[in-house]
Amino acid sequence: MPKRNPDQDVRRELALAAREVEAGDLAHAAVRVSNVLTCAPALPEAHEILARLAAHPRGGRGLFPVDDPLALATVVARAHVVAAEGDFDYALRLLGKAQAYVPEAAWADVPWVTDSTAASSVNPDVVTNLAVDLLELLRRAESPDSLRAAMNPYLQLVRNTIAAHHDHASLLGSAGYLFRRFDLAEAAGYATRADQLAPCHASAIGLGLIYRDLGLTSEALDAFERALSYEPDSLEVYADTCDLLLDADRLDEALTYAQRALAIDPGHICSQIATLAVRFRQTRKAADLDALMELCRAQPADTHARRHGERVLQSTVMKTASRTATLTGSPREVLAQFRRFTRGRPD
Repeated sequence: MPKRNPDQDVRRELALAAREVEAGDLAHAAVRVSNVLTCAPALPEAHEILARLAAHPRGGRGLFPVDDPLALATVVARAHVVAAEGDFDYALRLLGKAQAYVPEAAWADVPWVTDSTAASSVNPDVVTNLAVDLLELLRRAESPDSLRAAMNPYLQLVRNTIAAHHDHASLLGSAGYLFRRFDLAEAAGYATRADQLAPCHASAIGLGLIYRDLGLTSEALDAFERALSYEPDSLEVYADTCDLLLDADRLDEALTYAQRALAIDPGHICSQIATLAVRFRQTRKAADLDALMELCRAQPADTHARRHGERVLQSTVMKTASRTATLTGSPREVLAQFRRFTRGRPD
């Protein structure tokens, strides 16, 4: 039996939908074109039929009800239809729901999202909230690059919205966090402007993270210290500062920040991890490495503490092993090699 051609199926469905529109069977046409969009979100022919449904006297958003349970196809189609009606705020919120459901799909790769018209009409608070939601998707992704194609239209939307609302501090701040995953120079511009307009704990952290990624250790440290001046008990900032100083081989300072955090909360795992990492790098005692590895392993999978521990552990391995051996392979294999070296058994 010959294999079915997905492209032919899409064309067939669109042809049937077009005939149904002509015959006035709008409900069936709406279902067909909605289903097509889940396979080909940016297909011009599908959007042409959507535009006809949106403009039809008996058409519009009512053809795409968002009843429980929500259907992805209906949510995506409704977003485009309400955008055609000029309701960009609602349209973007719907696209955000679709993006959260299937993060890697380029649901927003359509002209109305990237065009300046929507950016000048949309409420900048809506784009700010959308950027925050997208940032959460990026944090959960294995790599930002895996979502780059899906994120590109949103990045352009944020740029356009900033051009229309250039003094919106919250939008600029969220843009700094979002663009940090893709373009550090652009992110730095947004974060700096946000910090100038409304300096606060979040704006200082945003700048600190960007400076850290740019390799500007002193500037990052200054920004993190400023963040702590706003919220002295912010344990996450202490952890970020420890990471910064560990990467810069400023071990005594890293230990100081870890101890400051532990004075606030003796159970703070990230600071415990940093303390053990400093200890091992200073003493090279196998017992300290064992303790560090055990603490990392004790953290539940897919938690911040586990991910942070793995990053620190990998950095510790590479910082201490690079002068004694060339290590290759997966992180697990590198750690195994390193563990053998610490026991004096390179083979």
